[in-house]
Amino acid sequence: MRRRPAAYFFDTVTLSNFALVGRFGLLIERYGTRLQVTPEVLDEVTEGVMAGYDALHEIEDAVADGVVGRAGVLTAPADRQAYAELLRILGAGEASCIVHAAAHGGVVVSDDRTARLCCGERGIDVSGTLGILKACSVDGSITQDEADSILQAMIDAGYYSPVRRISDI
Repeated sequence: MRRRPAAYFFDTVTLSNFALVGRFGLLIERYGTRLQVTPEVLDEVTEGVMAGYDALHEIEDAVADGVVGRAGVLTAPADRQAYAELLRILGAGEASCIVHAAAHGGVVVSDDRTARLCCGERGIDVSGTLGILKACSVDGSITQDEADSILQAMIDAGYYSPVRRISDI
């Protein structure tokens, strides 16, 4: 039996995909405090709120209330070096998630192609929006039709998806 990872380090886009369609609670139900938000991701979420994406307040509130986990600041010299190197090709949120996952044996949750490639190069497990929706429909947290409906709402909100229905994967 495969052991569940202790932590899932979510990037801003993946968190936003769920929050912007009113389904952030699905992530809380599934991951609880294993859902980790890095300081860099939280800064990006705050920038989104300031840009007018009010639904992202739910993410800030969940972090503040301890409903989801708050990853620490990267302080180890090797971690800071790895982070600086990743910043050459990734945003701060994705880079911080990869370094934290590498240091703590966690999973990176990102839809960013470059971030996912970096995870593969480093042997870090990765998931994303589609994987979460599929897993939720497989384990019965939501129905397949509900997963398809959530995906369509995400697409309508601006999410680029290579598929139109979760039932197709």
